[in-house]
Amino acid sequence: MPIPSLPLFLAARQSAKDDPKKIAVIDITKRESFTFTQLLEDAATLRKHIIETLGLTASGDLNEQRVAYLCPAGYDYVVTSWAIWAAGGVCVPLCTSHPIKELLYTIGDSDPSLVIIHPDFEQIAPALREAVPTGIPVIRCDPFGENEAPSLPSLSPSFSLDRRALMIYTSGTTSNPKGCVTTHENITFQASCLVKAWDYSPSDHLIHVLPLHHVHGIINGLTASLLSGATVEMHPKFDPKVIWERWQDRGSSTMFMAVPTIYSRLNDYFDTHIRGTDGEDAARAGAKALRLVVSGSAALPTPIKAKFAAITGQVLLERYGMTEIGMAISCGLDVDRRIDGSVGWPLPGIQVRLTEKETGRIVDAADEDGIIEIKGRNVFREYWRKPTATASEFTTDGWFKTGDCAIRDSTGAYFIQGRASVDIIKTGGYKVSALQVERVMLALDQIQEVAVVGLKDVEWGERVAAIVKFRAGAQMELPALRAELKKEMAAYKIPSVLKTVDTIERNAMGKVNKKLLVQKYWPDKA
Repeated sequence: MPIPSLPLFLAARQSAKDDPKKIAVIDITKRESFTFTQLLEDAATLRKHIIETLGLTASGDLNEQRVAYLCPAGYDYVVTSWAIWAAGGVCVPLCTSHPIKELLYTIGDSDPSLVIIHPDFEQIAPALREAVPTGIPVIRCDPFGENEAPSLPSLSPSFSLDRRALMIYTSGTTSNPKGCVTTHENITFQASCLVKAWDYSPSDHLIHVLPLHHVHGIINGLTASLLSGATVEMHPKFDPKVIWERWQDRGSSTMFMAVPTIYSRLNDYFDTHIRGTDGEDAARAGAKALRLVVSGSAALPTPIKAKFAAITGQVLLERYGMTEIGMAISCGLDVDRRIDGSVGWPLPGIQVRLTEKETGRIVDAADEDGIIEIKGRNVFREYWRKPTATASEFTTDGWFKTGDCAIRDSTGAYFIQGRASVDIIKTGGYKVSALQVERVMLALDQIQEVAVVGLKDVEWGERVAAIVKFRAGAQMELPALRAELKKEMAAYKIPSVLKTVDTIERNAMGKVNKKLLVQKYWPDKA
């Protein structure tokens, strides 16, 4: 069964030809490894099954029909997504941790021609089958196993790269989640850009722990790695114990990508279970041997970065991106040029500018804040069936408005100040970056997690408020906290409201929905 000559498939085929035994995916759950040859063969096999299920001829083409799929992080996920692309369809990956109601929203909004459910989710499959609109087939994805003698499928001509390829749903912090549509050209450009910037190669080995319904895990982790011929070791979820054990096996991996909360948990696990033990030296050396360690998807607090560096010798590479643009800004591989609090410089082929929120004036001066706007082949095509919402996110001259506020220093390096809608607090005539306040607060030993928000106030416009999870055995009242923070920050930046909590809710990518926190703890201020 032939597959189209898409750039990703051509690269995988070349990797298979260069080394027929080259491993593409290591599935930790299955305890099996799969070559690039087998990956292409299994994708072609499942492509055939998808085509037949939808009643098309063997040479059929889904022609941008959507296929929603619920698969665990592992080899079967990769095969399923590649098979959908090979069939000419649009991948709609479903979040494995979402309740049925949210899964059904995504299915209903994306209007798929087919829903694929992995047997790992057989428990909820009947409820999904019953609720999926009549006429949409729901099929089981039978797990793939190792094949001792796989063969490369033949190639057919590629369809146009400007076709829709992937639909990732946004978090929906201000309204219902929107399906963010990217094309094959978007995906190829985004992945190729990172391969060049971060120097991926066939000798790389990525330990992959990120969710696979977000751009971080799909593009930065899976697609860029496989495009370069690297090996991806896929874990069903993040476990700090497992990761430290893998790093102690020095030389077995070269890359790791995660969100700040994961690095915080790695730091804490090291302090609690490794520091002072016989395994400490091996753990430090194993982590230090990694070629590339990346943090993204949420702001990286400087204290977490500094502590991880003290433990491992690794200076985390920070970058900036979002669902609609992939990655746009990144620090470089040269560790000496990585600046604390900065996400670096625009990636090759991507244009970045800052504009004044109220007037749209282009901000040229260093250290003057503005809204980040992006232009390039990385920028998404549309929000699914929402032309008005799509148009509203672009300027009249075609730049995508990210909604994130930043400043730029004299070298052109960008420093993210936060979401203009929730992280820029206007109090008493001053503008305060909630992210900056959070970084300073996290440097205090007593604080484990914090979210800083603005509360509506008649006198001040907004008051700076902090929701804090203190470390076990530690506690601070507001006066003591303010006194400590006055050593580091101007008085107007310091929280005047404190809420102590046992946990701060985060999504799969470590992000906090601050609007929901305000609604929860101060409903009269929401």
